[in-house]
Amino acid sequence: MKKKIMSILVVSVFAIGLSFPIATSAEPGSTPSKAPSVTALRTNTQDRDARERHPEIRDAINLLNQAQDRLNRAAHDFHGHRTKAMHHISAAVEELNLALRSDRR
Repeated sequence: MKKKIMSILVVSVFAIGLSFPIATSAEPGSTPSKAPSVTALRTNTQDRDARERHPEIRDAINLLNQAQDRLNRAAHDFHGHRTKAMHHISAAVEELNLALRSDRR
C-alpha cells in the first residue's frame, strides 16, 4: 500500500512539473497574480498546522488539484500524455483522501 501511494505521488509530482511551463504562458492582456510573502506563508502554515493533523497531505491535495486545473486548460493534449497525467493526478488525490479517512478510524 505504501509503495502504491509513493508511486502515485511520484507520478503526481512529475505531472505538476509538467504543468509549470503551461502555467507560465499567460494569455495576452492577463496580469500575473502577486505571490504571498514567505512570512505570510509561514504564519498561515503554522496556524493551519495547529488545527490539522495532516497538513502535508492537505497541501499535496491542493497542489494536485491546482496541477489538474492547469493541465485541463492546456492548449493541446501532448499525444495523450496530458490526459494520462490527469488520470494519475485524480488517482493520487483519491489515494490521499483515503489516507486521511483511514486515519480517522
